[in-house]
Amino acid sequence: MPKLQNEITSQDISYILTNPWKFTNDEWRLHDELEKIRSLRFLLEKVELTCKGGYSKIWKTPNNLPLAVLGAYKVGDKKLEGFFVASKHMEEERHSLKITFEMRQLIKEQSYHYKGWTLGLYSESKNIQNQLSWLRLIGFTYKPDGNRGNNRYFEYISRVQ
Repeated sequence: MPKLQNEITSQDISYILTNPWKFTNDEWRLHDELEKIRSLRFLLEKVELTCKGGYSKIWKTPNNLPLAVLGAYKVGDKKLEGFFVASKHMEEERHSLKITFEMRQLIKEQSYHYKGWTLGLYSESKNIQNQLSWLRLIGFTYKPDGNRGNNRYFEYISRVQ
């Protein structure tokens, strides 16, 4: 059973980027060391921003290996932007299904703290239908007008006003 924790270290993110889930590998373009370094810097910066306005969580395996990181940080008035990155352990013991439902619950709970806020998420995938279905299951809506290049834009709007 995966454990949910709050403290996210550079070692945790580095581990995930070195041992990415197949979807993380494609989405974050982790095909060479330079991209891994850029992604690590980017994610560490975003985790830091979550401390100034937002939230972040890390899931770990029972053996304390990083499984996935979800974060959201303030980018404007009543606006958060999110990120998600996961390790290869998502494929073990149905972790991906469990994490999906925990993410959905976590985002719903956070919407009570961020009443009337919108959480935006950019995502790129080779398998568009799986991407759309998965993000819909979590509670996001696809908003094509927000797309940036190959990155599709999704929003989660707090149901609490």
